[in-house]
Amino acid sequence: MKPYTIDDAEADLRAAIDQNQPGAITGFGKIIDDLDVRTTVTLHAAALWYASVGLHVFPLSPGSKIPFKGTGGFKDATTDPDQIHTWWSANPDANIGIATGHQVDVIDIDGLPGQLSRLAHWDILTEIPTLGRVTTPRPGGMHLYVPATGRGNKAALLPGIDYRGAGGYVVAPPSTNDQGRYTWLAPLDLPRLEADAA
Repeated sequence: MKPYTIDDAEADLRAAIDQNQPGAITGFGKIIDDLDVRTTVTLHAAALWYASVGLHVFPLSPGSKIPFKGTGGFKDATTDPDQIHTWWSANPDANIGIATGHQVDVIDIDGLPGQLSRLAHWDILTEIPTLGRVTTPRPGGMHLYVPATGRGNKAALLPGIDYRGAGGYVVAPPSTNDQGRYTWLAPLDLPRLEADAA
């Protein structure tokens, strides 16, 4: 018998979201966290990789989405590898913040209410090119990475859905909190930005 893999669990999670099955969404999210052995990269290495593809990063307090006290948060975000090395050498457990509005914006789907809204407004959301999808530790939570528009943040863009643009940020994989880990469900595909601009 073939073993149940993380790819199987991710396919089942997508189906549960599409079929509006809250219990299954929660269950498959936990299974993915348990099966996810792919995350062997350090937070430091991930931050450097994000910067290498042009995303502006900054450190967040370990296990949280809050910037370190006394810092500028997303205003300090950079692609400079020396600064990133300094930050994560001093705080190797720091979560990763990505400042939105540079190369990417993010549609923030907030748990089950956001997933229900996503299904109800499927026609609108499918018109936006998606560059990657992240599952967040909150059951049903998801970040949809989209090309930056130059627009700012918008709370309650749709019920349970916020928009993170210029002046905003999101927590990036493989960051964690007390509920679990941020994980790429569909890998980030930034080359599409260059192809779309051509």
